[in-house]
Amino acid sequence: MYGLMRKLVLLFKLSISLITPPYYSFFITTERLCKKEIEKRPNDIYSIWLLSYIYVQNDKYEEAQILLESLINRGIDRKAIKLLLSRVYFNLRQYEKVEKILSRFEKLTDKDTANYYIGYSLIELGKVDEGIKYLEIYLKHHPKDYMVLWKLGYEYFKHEQYNLALEAYRKAEKLNPSKKEIKDGIDLCIENLKNVSDVSSVH
Repeated sequence: MYGLMRKLVLLFKLSISLITPPYYSFFITTERLCKKEIEKRPNDIYSIWLLSYIYVQNDKYEEAQILLESLINRGIDRKAIKLLLSRVYFNLRQYEKVEKILSRFEKLTDKDTANYYIGYSLIELGKVDEGIKYLEIYLKHHPKDYMVLWKLGYEYFKHEQYNLALEAYRKAEKLNPSKKEIKDGIDLCIENLKNVSDVSSVH
């Protein structure tokens, strides 16, 4: 009950701050309010989380990392905090930390954006097959994410799965026809499929 009240109070204060002078941007107003709340209540989870969230939204990942890790170090084991921290680690290219924090979940839901973070991170860490599985799960619920299609195409190609790579690249091209890397990937897939076909016909 206390947690709900703190959330409501914080949101009420934020609403009042946004509609009364002096007028600042949403980011500045929220940052100032959260910092004041944290000064009064250094252990206030909701002020720390909200401040971390607006930092992430404004690409201030280092600042968010310090705040979120302080919550984790205090033993606050909440999914929302871990998911936001995994996003921070991902954007800071701290892929081992992404894997570590997300592997603590018994199971991510198929719709969790975190499937993208852990999938990409595992690939960067050399665990390609496992990473591809996470990206495929993510893609089921985000079929218009051309960057994931492009990444999958690239990884399929490296595994010599040219048909899968070609399919992924073509889907990516429909979503972003101007990206040269996608067109190059399609050409390479077609070329390699032709070479495989030529070798097969000889045998």
